[in-house]
Amino acid sequence: MEGLAMKLAVISFTRKGGGLCSFLVEKLRERGEECQGYVQPRFFTGDMRTQKGMNAVTEPVGKWTEQQFGEMDGLIYIGAAGIAVRSIAPFLKDKMTDPAVVVMDERGNFAVSLLSGHVGGANKLAKLAAEICGAVPVITTASDVNGKIAVDVWAASHGFVVGDKKIAKRLAAAALEEEPIGFFCDFPLEEPIPEGYMLNKPERMNVWITMKRTAEEGMLKRLEDEDRVLRLVPKCLTVGIGCRRGIAGEKIKAMVQKVLGGANLEERAVARLASIDRKQTEEGICWLAAHWKVPFLTFSAEELKRVEGIFDESLFVRQAVGTGNVCERAAMLAAGKGARLAAGKQTGDGVAVAVAANHSQY
Repeated sequence: MEGLAMKLAVISFTRKGGGLCSFLVEKLRERGEECQGYVQPRFFTGDMRTQKGMNAVTEPVGKWTEQQFGEMDGLIYIGAAGIAVRSIAPFLKDKMTDPAVVVMDERGNFAVSLLSGHVGGANKLAKLAAEICGAVPVITTASDVNGKIAVDVWAASHGFVVGDKKIAKRLAAAALEEEPIGFFCDFPLEEPIPEGYMLNKPERMNVWITMKRTAEEGMLKRLEDEDRVLRLVPKCLTVGIGCRRGIAGEKIKAMVQKVLGGANLEERAVARLASIDRKQTEEGICWLAAHWKVPFLTFSAEELKRVEGIFDESLFVRQAVGTGNVCERAAMLAAGKGARLAAGKQTGDGVAVAVAANHSQY
């Protein structure tokens, strides 16, 4: 089984569990996973002291869980399932954001996917841990035991953000009852759609892949009004930004949201921010990139000038930074080949914003 590219933490509570923890950390790290192991001090002996990734844990398991829950993609508890359940309970928030949690017994007989089996990746993590240790993976999610692809798993594998969670639950239930699911997409997909989904045919429950905030008219508008459509949002938008020095991040965010809203574009579709290289350390833009957890790309004036297209040029901007348009050119360049302007340059409060869209990765 190939690696998961997850940040992992493994904790054990007994001597035998410590041995399994050490072995599992070693093998996970060999497979390229970023993994740390934690063992009780009285069992932290021998080769563990020099093994990469192994640590003695002195804090209570609840405190350890609180710290790891917000930092790691996956947690593996080696011990009784009850310990894991009581430890994670105070920190549970949402199936879309909670980390994967797997429980193994100290002899390595079973690897149980306990939390975030689909979106969080606990099912895959349980299977990987089981493969490494010769254990039996225990998967209880209904779609898996029935051999069906869950919509949240399919969405995550394609980089789509799941929209309304209540609608997602209703759609998943319909799929498990083997109801046909309508499938709509605003652009051609390279891969075939999941089995049981009906392309461009409305059903009781439907999926719509779109970067739009809402349907504007027609059949999809009616289905959306009736809460029969689950929107899956592709991360396909690049926001180009130009601004005066020192503009606050909140002002930049407000301007970006205004432009997105005016073009009926979904904020969750933003994949990256872009600007000219002299703005590389601009605090407001850097803050927004961190706030939205997206990369911030910058380009030289020469690179921006070479971008092909018709842009809203400014003589003042050209004299100041070396190119007549920053936001549109940066958005198009960062978005990559095949991009188009989804929202042209708009200005306000010392900020210029444009948005480019590119579906070619899908």
